[in-house]
Amino acid sequence: MKLVIFDLDDTLVNFAATRQVAHVQLAELLAQEGIDAPSYLRVCTELDRPLFTLFEQGQLTRNEYRVRRFADPFARLGLAPCDGLVDRLNQLFMACVNDSPLLYDDVWPTLARMQAAGLRTAILTNGPSDGQRRKLRATGLADRVDHIAIGEEVGVSKPHAAAFQAVVDSLGVANADALMVGDSPALDYDGAIRAGLHAVLLDRDGLHAGEARRSVRSLHELEPARGVERPPAASRR
Repeated sequence: MKLVIFDLDDTLVNFAATRQVAHVQLAELLAQEGIDAPSYLRVCTELDRPLFTLFEQGQLTRNEYRVRRFADPFARLGLAPCDGLVDRLNQLFMACVNDSPLLYDDVWPTLARMQAAGLRTAILTNGPSDGQRRKLRATGLADRVDHIAIGEEVGVSKPHAAAFQAVVDSLGVANADALMVGDSPALDYDGAIRAGLHAVLLDRDGLHAGEARRSVRSLHELEPARGVERPPAASRR
């Protein structure tokens, strides 16, 4: 193994915890506007993943996604936001999740361990480019890995094979010498295997225990030098 590629959100960045902090701030703003914050934020959470998937698939632009993730909950609840409120919610949310993201405590030791073993490291993420770049700078991750690939910049997002191929090609590594680590079974694990890479599913909450995919509960368990799943022979370079 020569290269370990990490997903960003919910793999290195504890996005769920960061979002909770952001929601506390959003709730204060919503309360000032006389809006039932718990109901709004519940719907906001329900709608965000489907909207983000449309962005990943190129069916929504970055700005359309950002507007709709805060505008659509008002429509679902039968409410009309005052002028500028959707933009204020979006700016407050982005300032929190992009400029003050929380990292998991196993991130720095794992990166140090990989690099001490002579492995190259990269990050492959599907998020909007400007926000992800802010997040990478704020955490210090931008200076700690050999390469960063963002779907919006590459022109294709996970799980498409071209997204993984862009990373290995940029570092001159064969597909069969690269390992993808991420929290999404479909985007990170299955996509990487189809592209001819190794893969490990980071299943921090044990939601996929007993499934066929190789998984770990913590990055501390990651041992890319041995025992990883081999990609199908037909997919190897």
